[in-house]
Amino acid sequence: MDFREMQADEGNLVRGYAPGELRINEDRYSDSVLVFKNGLWDSWLPSRYADLEAWHLEPLANEGVEILLLGTGDRLQFPDPAITGPLINGGVGVEAMDTPAACRTYNILMSEDRIVAAALFVTDESG
Repeated sequence: MDFREMQADEGNLVRGYAPGELRINEDRYSDSVLVFKNGLWDSWLPSRYADLEAWHLEPLANEGVEILLLGTGDRLQFPDPAITGPLINGGVGVEAMDTPAACRTYNILMSEDRIVAAALFVTDESG
């Protein structure tokens, strides 16, 4: 899917996604990314959502994030509470959804000036 009509004066915007690919602004990523309005961590998360651990998300507590969107790939997968519990206990809202929904939701919340981050895992290359 391509988001050509979305506009952002500044900040990272998810411009599109396809199997095996995410497009943030004009850059293409074939692996998971953690995206913020003014930052992007492209080598931080594991490649597969199944390999996500609490320590991958712990630094978000120091980033002032209000909401973390977990884009879990092709389908919604609920995270183990041990992974998200430290963030939730620290006052960060965590919402899990499939990656396409997380991309769309991130763009909307970012455009509303919410302090949002999205951990996006690419969808399956086979579609």
